[in-house]
Formats: sequence, structure tokens, C-alpha cells
Amino acid sequence: MSGATRKSYTICSPHCGNNPCSFEVESSGGEITSFRANPRMRIKPCIKGFQLPDRYNHPDRLLHPMKRVGEKGSGPGGANRFERVSWDEALELTACGLEAAKAKGGNESVMMYHYSAQHTLPGGRDAEPATIMRLLNMWGGAVQPYKRGSLCWKAFLGASEDVFGHWQVSNKPTDDCEWIVLWGNNPVETGYRGLLQSLQAAKKNGARFIVVDPVRTRSVERFGEVHVPIRPSTDTALALAVLRLMLAEGALDEAFLRERTNAAFLVDVETARFVRDTSGAPLVWDEETASARPFGACAKPALRGTFQVNGTGCRPALDYLRDAAEPWTPGRAARECGVSPEHVRAIAQAMRKGKVIVFYGSYQRTVHGEQAVRALHILNLVAGASGGVLRHGAREAGFPFEKADGTGLVDVMTERWAVPNPVKRTIPTGRIGEAILNPDSYGGPVHAALVMWGNPVGQAGNAHKTERALRALDFCAVADVFMTPTAKCADVVLPASTWLERCAITDGMEAGDTFFHLVHEMTPKQILIYTPGAMPPRGESLDDFEIVCRLAEKMGYGAHFPWKSSREWIEELLEAARADARFPWFQDVTLERLEAEGQIILDIPEAAPRWDLTTPHGRAQVYFEEIPQQVPRHFPPEEVRNGSDYPLQLLTPKTYFRASSTFNNAKKLLRHGWNVATLHPADAAARGIENGDSVRLKNDYGESVFEARVSEGIRPGVVHVPAGGLPEDGAANQLTGDALSEYENATFNSYFVEVEKG
Repeated sequence: MSGATRKSYTICSPHCGNNPCSFEVESSGGEITSFRANPRMRIKPCIKGFQLPDRYNHPDRLLHPMKRVGEKGSGPGGANRFERVSWDEALELTACGLEAAKAKGGNESVMMYHYSAQHTLPGGRDAEPATIMRLLNMWGGAVQPYKRGSLCWKAFLGASEDVFGHWQVSNKPTDDCEWIVLWGNNPVETGYRGLLQSLQAAKKNGARFIVVDPVRTRSVERFGEVHVPIRPSTDTALALAVLRLMLAEGALDEAFLRERTNAAFLVDVETARFVRDTSGAPLVWDEETASARPFGACAKPALRGTFQVNGTGCRPALDYLRDAAEPWTPGRAARECGVSPEHVRAIAQAMRKGKVIVFYGSYQRTVHGEQAVRALHILNLVAGASGGVLRHGAREAGFPFEKADGTGLVDVMTERWAVPNPVKRTIPTGRIGEAILNPDSYGGPVHAALVMWGNPVGQAGNAHKTERALRALDFCAVADVFMTPTAKCADVVLPASTWLERCAITDGMEAGDTFFHLVHEMTPKQILIYTPGAMPPRGESLDDFEIVCRLAEKMGYGAHFPWKSSREWIEELLEAARADARFPWFQDVTLERLEAEGQIILDIPEAAPRWDLTTPHGRAQVYFEEIPQQVPRHFPPEEVRNGSDYPLQLLTPKTYFRASSTFNNAKKLLRHGWNVATLHPADAAARGIENGDSVRLKNDYGESVFEARVSEGIRPGVVHVPAGGLPEDGAANQLTGDALSEYENATFNSYFVEVEKG
């Protein structure tokens, strides 16, 4: 085809931690002739974004609205059967299905499920307060599982907030570290934009690395001078053993602990509560006066010892950490964790002039993942390797945000258009199957669901249970780009457009948005990224925003959604942002400039670490008065088997090649053979399995078929499968349950399987 060449920009912003990214697109006659990273990007995109042209042209794209015909589950493989319908009919069916559920069980029986497949405005999850939830809340509200728990990182968020009152934690600058301990995360694959570059710079400057991981990952190969091949789910035990050595060898920063933490607070030996004065201030033991005093009135409080205060026996909080760590000798930890005593000593020695990178790695996606997160933060605190938290540096000037990586755009949007949700019922995002199939489990029946920007059958635990639940609903509508496992359970399927086809805007960081607090020495800037819609829509696919506006017409709220296009909505949003005195960095932001450049760096003051913590008493916590385990405790993996005797522990970490289930059908990536089941040669030999064999992984939750990869790079007793996937190509979550952690995070790495030759 011929035609004038057009240059434009597009966005890649899935839920991968490396988002958002900008790409330059050249097209002619409806064909993409050139696709490359936006030259204005300082840190270039990962491989996923370069799949956008194939995603746009993918032969399996949903191109037309469809409705279910026949009985539920009567199609191939137990899927529903569908026929093509008009947009008018599909949206009428959707509106009627939601209304029928409301009439039957009230708005509390209608669920709006989304996760984070699209981090964009207005046709993405970030805009839901002003788009789909605005509509549903005007209508009377709906249950929103996204607001409770997480499939990804709630254990990290919750436990980090326990320690610091915040999740954007600032540690010792990388340049000041002789050693960096990468614990249970794999930044070469999952922290590509920012964290990887920071660590590479540290290595170039002479930093040395210990990597704690059951698998010899790309991060081990790139950085791991010492690889600690830990047994999964034993991270807290290893951390306690390291802590024991640090305490025994005096490798702790006592001045830091006294000044910045609650380590010196006196704890009643009977009640496990802090001892307080009449005003409620916690007491410490003043070594100079040999008396108890309020913590703010003592220069050198005791960090060890047993004391009497008003006839009550009490000890400093740090002593309780000593008690928790004392049983974990290097030998015992080595046996429990499957490592050597030398590994324990190496980490303890490194912590004298190093730090642990504490992030939402695999160790927190277990039943007791919060214990490990708290323990790892405490290692940094004991070593004096923590620098507070990152909130925005312009807060004193009226900047209202608690996040260091916010531009204010979403806040302008929310204040302008959001409507409060009248429905107060909550359901954990990882247990929608349980909530539907067992109505008493979370407050009553669910009769209908609308699914956008998410794929619970392909993302959440216990995929088969979620399938059964969605088919048990009176009505289910799904908007997506592909016929996902979730869409196959729907009564109505609505074809959504891709990033290349939609007009959208998003804010973020030059570094991966969620890694900002780990790479602040790189001083990444806040950015806006925009796409006008680089390519024409394929078939009848629509931007999610247009789907919402059309559905609003059907539901009787069209007057509240007057926009004719996403561009018109974005123009109104930017006009409001420019007029908001709180955000002067939007003054020069126009659509014309965004269209010409694709990406704009915003002049927002840099965030600096600070110690005005929102924890009780404004100090980092090493002792948690309000948590049943006041100090970290190890729970053996065997305690969460639920009677299962399957021999191999399943690991399902994130991967470089997809974001949750997004990009799981990228054919170019699949050809590289990354979606495989990796097991140790000893485990393979015991089952007669050779490299390249077809193997079936199975347990009580289901089974899934993969190609086997036999490798010395994984510890015995473990099988590794990447998170996400399609049933036909192998899907990890067909083998995982839906148990939740303390903060209702999914526990994908707490399950066991058997592997047999296919």
C-alpha cells in the first residue's frame, strides 16, 4: 500500500513496573514502516514494548462484539460459544445484565473487576475513578476487588508500611555500598528501567553483590559474586540467622537504632506492650540516670537488659529481636534454608558496609511473605543502611502527595470527575472465585461482573475455581483485546483497542515507575507520555473510554459523559491541570507539544529522603506492638501444604517477557523458549525426564503441560514456571490455590506439584 509517511508516538504501559514507555511510530498507507523507542527516553524500553506492532496485527485479536450462544461451557474445551453482534446489541445486553443483577441483589451484588493491564488515561485502569467507576457509582455503585488485597505486592506494601509508614523506602546510596544484597528479586528481568542501570553503575564503581535466589537467574549471572540458592519460603529464617551474627559481632549501628527506631522502647514482659508514661509516651531506660524516661527525653537509652518500672518487668524492644534470632545459628539456618553456614556469614559480613535491596520479590508472594519483608527491612535498620522514606520534596509548598513519583494529573482528574462509591462491601482481588461460589464468605451473593483491564482466570490463583465462578454468575461482560481465558467465560465480549490505536496520556518516571525509590541517586525525572492514536482501529475495536461513554448512554447517564473522543477528554483534563496553581509544571503542557514530542519532562522538584515517618511515634519499627508476631518469625513451608504431599515446590516469578498475562501470546517471544518448566537434573532423572521433553505439572488444583528445561541453575526440590501464560502454552496459575497472606496478597509460591513425563 502507498501513502504519505506519518510520524507519531505511542505508549506501552502495562503492569510491569518498568512502565511507562514511549515509542516513535512511522506509518504509511495503514502499515507500520518503522517502530523504535522515542529518542527522548533516557532509559530505553524493555523487549515487551517492541511487540506492540505484532499485538496490533495479531491474528487472534478480538475485532467484533460477541454474545454467548447456547449453554455456558458448551464450547470447545469448556469455553462458551459466541456469535457476532452489533455494538448496540452488545451494550444493550450489558446494561440489561447489570440492571437485572441490581434488581435481584442490589448494587452490592454487582462486581467491577479490573487489575492494571492499561496504565493510561482515559482508556485505562488509572482513569477508572473518572470513567467506569464514575458511571457505576452514579448508578448506585459496585463491588471493586482491586481496592482490597493484591496479586502482586500488597505483602511488600503492607509490611513496608509497618516498618516505615510508607513503601517508597530510601536506603543507603548505592555508591556508598561495598556490598549489595539482591534478595529474592531479579532486576535484570523485572527492574530493567532504572534499578538495573543503578546496579550496573554500582558494579562499575566497585560494589560487590550477593544474590539470594533459588534460581540462577540472569541477575545472578550478571551480578552474583556470591549466589545463595535458598530454599523457597525460608527467607525469614535466613534473615534471622544473619541478624543473629550481626548482633553477636557488634555489627549494628547503635546510634542509628536509638535515634531512628523503636529498638530502645521498653516492652512489658507480661503484656508484650510498650511501657508508657501518664501521657502515653513510650519509655526507654536511661543508662546515665538508671531510670525510665520518655523516649524523646533521653540521649542514650539502653538497647539491652531487664529493668523494673513501677513494679513491672520490661526489656528494650531490640532484646526481643535478639530472642527471635538466637535459635538461628548458621548451622540451623543452613539446614532449614538449604544453604551453607558460609552463606549466612557472607551476608552478615556484607551488611557491615552494604545494604539489602528490599522489594516485592518472590519471597513476599507466600503465605507468610510479610514476615520476610519486615525482617529484610530490619537488617537494613540494624546496619544503619536506611535513609528514611521518599515523599515529594515540594510538600512544604503545598504539594499534597505521599508519593514521590506523582505529577498531580490523576489528582486533578479525580477531584474533577470522581464520584464516591456508595457500595462499601469489599472482596479480595485474589478471591473473587470464593466470593462468587460461596456467598457467605465475603458478605453475600455476586450476580454479575464487568471485567476490564484484567484477566482473573489468567492472573489470579486457582484458575479453574475462577472459571467455575464466572460461569456461575447470572451475567458477565468482558472488554479485552484478545479472547482471554476470562473472556471465554463471558456472556458478552467487547473488543478493546490496543495502545497503537487509542488516544491516551499517562504520567510516570524516566525510570520504571515503581522502582523510583531504589534508584533516586539517578535523579529520574517525572514525565508525561502521550499518543494521539498512531494507527487506525482494527475491525470494530474501541478505546475503553469510548466503550464506557457508549455504555453510559445505554444506562441512562449519557449526559454525564458528553465527550466525543478521548482527545476531547484529555484536552479538558490538561486545561484543568494548567489552571491548578498547585502544579505549575503543567503550564507549558499542550496537546500540540505532546503530539510533536511524545514525551515531556516535567519541572517538578526532586524528592529527598526524610524521616518524618507516619509510623506510631515517628520512628521506624523493629518491634510491632499491634501485630501478633511482634518481631519477625519463620514459618516452615511445610506448615502451608494443607495436607498436600506433592514433592516439588512451585516457583512462579515475574518475567522479562510478559506483564502478568499481557504479552503471553507474543509469538516472537514464545519462540525463544522462555515459557518452560525448569527443574534440577536430579529431579529430572528421578522421573525419567530429559531436556525438551513434554511434561505435565499437576496437583490438587489442576495440571498444565510445559516443555521441560533441565538445568543446574535451579536448586533441587523446586520447579520454576513464569507467572501468567495461556492454558494451551502452559499456565502457572492452573496449579496455584487462592490462599492469601496477612495483607491479602496472593501466595503463588506456597504450592507444591508433581512433574511427570508427558
